[in-house]
Amino acid sequence: MSGGAEELRQAPLPPDLERLLHDLRGPLNAAVMHVEVLKRLVDDPTARTSLHSVQSELERLTAMLPLAFGVSAIELGPVRPVLLRAVVQSAVDEAQRKPVPVEPGPWPEVDGDERLLVRAMRHLLDNAFDATPDGRDVRVRVEVGAGDTVTVVVEDGGAGFKTRNPNAVIKLMASTKTGHLGVGLLVVQRIARLHGGAITFETRPEGGVARLTLRARR
Repeated sequence: MSGGAEELRQAPLPPDLERLLHDLRGPLNAAVMHVEVLKRLVDDPTARTSLHSVQSELERLTAMLPLAFGVSAIELGPVRPVLLRAVVQSAVDEAQRKPVPVEPGPWPEVDGDERLLVRAMRHLLDNAFDATPDGRDVRVRVEVGAGDTVTVVVEDGGAGFKTRNPNAVIKLMASTKTGHLGVGLLVVQRIARLHGGAITFETRPEGGVARLTLRARR
C-alpha cells in the first residue's frame, strides 16, 4: 500500500467525520450482503456478470470512503512564516530516494503550516521519483509570480502524463501502480487549498511538471 494511504488510515478522524463514515458503512455493508444473496440465486450468465461488477464497485467504494474522509479531515495547524526553500529541503531529506537538484532561488517566505507543506512536497517528490527512470533527475525550482504568488515547480524525467488533461490525475484510486491508491495528489490538493493555493500539472517532451502555487508573504 502507498505511504499516503497508510498515513491517512492511521490518522484518527474528527468525531463528526467518524460518525458520518460509520453511518455510510451501514447501507454499504447491507448492499454487499444482498449482492451475495443474489449471486447464489441467479443462474443467468449475464446477470451474474453484472452482479460481480456491482460487487467489485462496492468493494472499491468500501476502500475509497475512509481515504476520502481522511483527506477531508486534513486541517491547518499553527500558521507562521515559513521559508519555502526550507520546506523543499525538508521534503527532499525525508524522501531519501536520491539527490535532487534544488535551484538556489531566491525563495520567498510563505505563511503556512510547515508540517503540511512538507507533507505536500514529499508527495510531489515521491510521484516524481516514481515517474523518473534511472539515469535521469528530478529537479525542483521556484517561480515568483506577479503580485503575491510563488510557485514550487517539480520536474520529473519520465514520459509525462498519459492523458490530455494532466489535472485529471488528481483522482482517488486513479493510480495504475501496484500498491498505490492515488491519494497523494488529493492530499497535495487539499493542503494547497487550505493555504489559498493550487496544484496544477503539465506534460513536456522532457517529462511531467507539477506546480504548487502559494501566496508569498508581502
